[in-house]
Amino acid sequence: MICRNCGTEMRDDVKFCPNCGVLNAPPSDSGGANPWEAPVGGGPQGGGKKKIGLIAGIAVAAVAVVALLVVVVSGAFSSPRGSLEKAAAKTAAAYRAAEEKLGMPDIDKLQQDKSISQSFSLELKGINEQLVGYDMSDLNGLGLRMSTNYDGAARKLDAQLSAFWDSEELAGFQMLFDDADMYLGSPQFLGNTFFGMNTETIGADLAELTGDDSVKDVSFNVFDLMDILVDKVDSEEMEKSLREANGVLWKAVEVKKEGARTLDINGASTKTTSYQVTVPEEAMDQYVDDLETVMSALNYYDLYKEVYQSMGMPQDQIDEIMSALEEFDVYGELADGLRDIVSELGDVELEVCVSGGYVSAVLFEDRVNGSDLRLALYLGGGQEYVDDIGLELEVDGDTIEVASSGDHGLKSGVFTDETTVRIREGGSTLARVSSEMSIDPKAGSDNFQWKLGVDSSGLSILVLETEGDLAVTKDSMDLRLDQVSVRAVGMEVCTLGFDYYVGPCGGMDVSADDVRMLAGMSEMDLLELAYTLQSNAETWAYDMEELFGSRLSDELLWNLMYGY
Repeated sequence: MICRNCGTEMRDDVKFCPNCGVLNAPPSDSGGANPWEAPVGGGPQGGGKKKIGLIAGIAVAAVAVVALLVVVVSGAFSSPRGSLEKAAAKTAAAYRAAEEKLGMPDIDKLQQDKSISQSFSLELKGINEQLVGYDMSDLNGLGLRMSTNYDGAARKLDAQLSAFWDSEELAGFQMLFDDADMYLGSPQFLGNTFFGMNTETIGADLAELTGDDSVKDVSFNVFDLMDILVDKVDSEEMEKSLREANGVLWKAVEVKKEGARTLDINGASTKTTSYQVTVPEEAMDQYVDDLETVMSALNYYDLYKEVYQSMGMPQDQIDEIMSALEEFDVYGELADGLRDIVSELGDVELEVCVSGGYVSAVLFEDRVNGSDLRLALYLGGGQEYVDDIGLELEVDGDTIEVASSGDHGLKSGVFTDETTVRIREGGSTLARVSSEMSIDPKAGSDNFQWKLGVDSSGLSILVLETEGDLAVTKDSMDLRLDQVSVRAVGMEVCTLGFDYYVGPCGGMDVSADDVRMLAGMSEMDLLELAYTLQSNAETWAYDMEELFGSRLSDELLWNLMYGY
């Protein structure tokens, strides 16, 4: 077959001419013209060849542009910096996901919503009589209870503190705030009456009662003070500024890919890709400056001054307090300390190892202040990335080692953790702290266990072992530990019961049925109140003596009173 374009002879089964590259298809049965055939007339000789060459050139150029784009784009995502950024993001996401699976409440959200209730109680369940030499079981049931409820929208707050013995309250105190009204009460010392005052007129009321006009301008509202604190402490703005500072620091960091490296990470041989990360000293200095600016955004000096002024405190007293506060520059001293460390370190060089798309190790070695310092943080290495964490800090041969393993990602449905902290001097272990925890979010009861131990040179120093129930929702947590065992040097000291709750405030009634406002009381009324308080205190002391005398054995009572 002859090429229809250039006349070159070629095989019949070849579609493209080996000389000019033009397609040569056999004529169709319909007799139609071949669209790739060069025109015979209507233009100068060879015009078809030029047109086809132009089309071919455009196609080649297009392919080259696409190839260039592929190289540029893939290079942007596979650069050392880009690869490390993706690994760090994937690492952070893995730990956030594990935390979310555990379902712990967001306490910061409760505080921002101005609606939060908290309570805790601690109760004695038993004391080892062998430790003290006599039976102390009569004291079982003694405890302390405290609770707070804050409803910022309704401008109500109450706080309660009480001591109890089994179901009997030994002594209780309550403070209530209902907008500007504040009440104080205690069944044992004040009976069923709450004594109150208006905090916004407290200065004028005290001036009228005492004749001292220096306090007449004192006035405050506890909820207004809280609003001042909230306005001054803009956590979102501080977090934004901190993220910006982190971004500036990261842009100054130099990242270089070193190559493959095999590490022993938490007992497993792991193949990683090593990156050298260099943080310039100038960038660290700037970062410290940025941190100081972020921290100084919360100006406690101005905050305290505004609070004192809003309370109507005399200006001379405010000036005296502010003068004393000026001498304390906490943030400045902290920043100066960080600058000294940066100056000592110079450019910081880290080795960051990536495996499976995650940051698996961060290594640092240098000589600081005349000491050889080595720091190694190990991540991953188990079936689940977040399950194994290790940290080693070595200074001149002395080391602190932290190893944590377990099912942190709840792949089995149960959170487990085993953490050990070892302090070594040379080759020997000076002290070891071990923790074992288990949480089953789906179990209805007996779903929480925790054991904490401290030992030295093989000798047990302290063991704290607990078990109980943990109920968690998106905005509340209720922990009830029926058995908290405390052992020292291998001997049980005591057993305790512990309860803790935190969650949104479900509303409350802080009004008191029988209230006497101090501002409306005469001098005689106040003297009568003082007498009643003294009389009730004496009665309470007598009642407590009778109660303890009736419940305690003679031996225990004698030892408690006289100490032997």
